[in-house]
Amino acid sequence: MISIKRFFTILLLFISSIAVAQELENKTLLTIDNNTYDAGTFMRVYLKNLDIVQDDSQKDIDNYLDLYIDYRLKLLQAYEMNLDHKESYKKELNNYRQSLAQAYLTDTEVTESLVREAYDRKKREVNASHILVKVGPGDSPQDTLKAWNKINSIKNELDNGADFSQLARTKSEGPSAGNEGKLGWFSVFRMVYPFENAAFNTEVGKHSDIFRTDFGYHIVKVFEDRPARGEITVSHIMTFDARDAQEKTAEKRINEVYKQLQETGKFEELAREFSDDMNSASRGGKLDRFGTGGLNASVFEDIAFSLKEKGSYSAPFKSKFGWHIVKLIEKHPVGSYEELAPSLKEKIRKSPRARKITDSFNKRLREKYNVQRSDDVLTVLNTVITDSILNNSWQFDAAHKTAGLKMFTINDKEITYADFYKNVMSRQKKDFTNYSSKEEKVKKFYYDFIDTSIAAYYDKNLENENKDFAFIYDEYKEGLLLFDLLETKVWNKAKEDSLGQQAYYDLHKDKYQWKRRLDIILTQNTTEQVAKEVQQLLKNGTSKEDIKKQFNIDGRTKVMMSNGVVEETYNRLPENFEVKEGVSSIYYDEKTGFYKVILVKEILEPSSKTLEEARGAVINDYQQQLEKDWLSSLRNGRTIEVNKKTFKKVKKAIAKNA
Repeated sequence: MISIKRFFTILLLFISSIAVAQELENKTLLTIDNNTYDAGTFMRVYLKNLDIVQDDSQKDIDNYLDLYIDYRLKLLQAYEMNLDHKESYKKELNNYRQSLAQAYLTDTEVTESLVREAYDRKKREVNASHILVKVGPGDSPQDTLKAWNKINSIKNELDNGADFSQLARTKSEGPSAGNEGKLGWFSVFRMVYPFENAAFNTEVGKHSDIFRTDFGYHIVKVFEDRPARGEITVSHIMTFDARDAQEKTAEKRINEVYKQLQETGKFEELAREFSDDMNSASRGGKLDRFGTGGLNASVFEDIAFSLKEKGSYSAPFKSKFGWHIVKLIEKHPVGSYEELAPSLKEKIRKSPRARKITDSFNKRLREKYNVQRSDDVLTVLNTVITDSILNNSWQFDAAHKTAGLKMFTINDKEITYADFYKNVMSRQKKDFTNYSSKEEKVKKFYYDFIDTSIAAYYDKNLENENKDFAFIYDEYKEGLLLFDLLETKVWNKAKEDSLGQQAYYDLHKDKYQWKRRLDIILTQNTTEQVAKEVQQLLKNGTSKEDIKKQFNIDGRTKVMMSNGVVEETYNRLPENFEVKEGVSSIYYDEKTGFYKVILVKEILEPSSKTLEEARGAVINDYQQQLEKDWLSSLRNGRTIEVNKKTFKKVKKAIAKNA
C-alpha cells in the first residue's frame, strides 16, 4: 500500500499560490450534480503541476480537466461516505493544522534577518577570551548591583590599559579563569546568543562593553578573526591506556601501527584491527564530520585541518583523549546561503535567539488588534495577587470584584480578569523560574498572557486571516479524505481479498518469474588475512557459527556473515562476481573496505514464483486493477457540466502564463 507520506507528496502537487486572472477567480468552471467548482482553483492546480509532471498528456489542459473531474468525483464520494466524520480523520487533520499554522505564526522578516546573520557568522571564526562575574536571572537586586559594580570596576581598569589576561586570571568567576579566560576558536551557535553577538561585533584586539547572559555579566576580548575552516571528515586510529603508569604502552602501539601503515597503506584495515575507539573502529576509523570546536579537542582539530590532500594522514600525535593517526577523507567548505538557509533556520527555531522572532510577531499582533500593555492593569493585578505566587500557591477567588471585568479585547472577543487569574493558577505550577519579586513575576505573566491570547485568536482565525493558509489547509483536508477513500475502496480490499489475489495471479502468472538465484553464505572480513582464513574454513565445511566464534572475540567484529537465497543481481555481491558453486575468490570492496568471500551452495535456475513468493507484487498489481475499475465507475449516475465559455477563457489565460 502507498505510504501516506508519498501520497501527500503526490497530492500536494495540486497546491499553489500562483495568482490567476482576477476576473476568472470565482467564475464557475465545472458543475457536478449541484456542486460548483471555480476556475481560479482549477488554474492554480494546473499551473502548479505544469512544471512538475513528467507525463506530457497531463500537461494538455483538456486531458487535465478530465483528471480534475475525477479528483472532484472522488471527493464527492468520500463526503457521501462520511469519511470526514471519522475520529482518526479529525485527529490527523487537527495535527496537520497545528503543524501548518506554525509557518504563519512567525515574523518572516526577522527570521530572514537572523538566518542571514547566522550565515555571515558561519563564514567566520573568532579566537576570544572573557571575564565573567556571576549573577543569576532570579538573584536579588542587591546581589545584581554588587555583581554590576564589580564588572564595571573591571571594565574601568581595562579602559585604562590593564592587561585583559591578567584580570581574567585574577578576577573572572568563570571556569576558564585559570586559563586567562581563553575560550579558543569558535563560530556561530557555539556560544549563547548575547555572547556570540558581543564576540562577532567586537574589533580584533579590542574588548567589548559589559553585557549580560543567564550566567552573569561578561566582557569579551577578541584576539583573532579568520575565515571559517568549514567542516571536515576524517578517519582516525586511536590508542589509549586507562592507567597513567602504562602511558608509554599507548604511544608504543600507535608507533607500531604507524610503521605498518607506512608499509601497507591500508588505513581502514589497521583501524578495524588496532584502534581502541570502538565507536569508529568498525567503520575503518571514520568519524562524523565536524567543524572548529566540534570535538572539544583543538589539537586533534588543528592537525586534521592541516592535512591538504585526500587520503593523506598525519604522524602519531597526542590529544587529551589518547594517541592518534588521522587520515583526511574530505573537506567541506562553507556552503552557499541557499544550501544552508533551511538548516540554519531550523537551528534558530530551536535556539534562544528564536525569542527575537516571537517578540516581533507578538508586537505586530498587538498593533494589529490594538491591544496595549497597561500599567493600570498591572496595578490592579499586584493588588489582587499576593506574594504566595512566588511559591506557586496563589489561589483565585472567583467571587472577587475584578473577576468579571474586561481586561482587554481582541476584535469582538472580550478577555476578562478571571481569564487571566485562571491562567495564573495553571501556569504557576509549571513555572520554575526564580523571580526577584512578586511584581516581576506578575508582570511577566501578564505580558505573556496578552501575547498568547492574541496568538491563539489569530491562529483560530487563520483561514480568514491568510488566503494561502486557507488554500493549503483545504487541499490537505481533501487530500486526507482521498487517502481514506483509496484505502477503503482499493488498498485494503486488495490486501485482504485473498480470492481476488488468487484469481489475478492465475490470469497473469507469466508476469511473476524468478531470475537465476543463488543459495549463498556471504562473508565480509576486515582484513585480507582474515578473508584467507575464512575462505579455507568454508572450504573445510566449518559452520557459520563456529567461524564467528573464532574471529569475533574481545568486542571486535572481524567477520560479518549472512546467508539466504538471492538473485544473481543481488547488490551486495561483488560487481565482477563469478557465479559458480563452491567457495569464491577473495573480492575487495572499495566502497566498504571489506574483503568478501562467498560460498555458493546451490544455483537455482529461473522459474515461476508461487503466489506466496509473488504476493507483494500481486497485491500491488491487483490494487492498480481495482483502482482502474473503480475510476471507470465514478461518473455513473452523475450530471457533469463544463462551462465551455469559461473554459475557453481559462485556456487563453493559461496560454498567457506559459
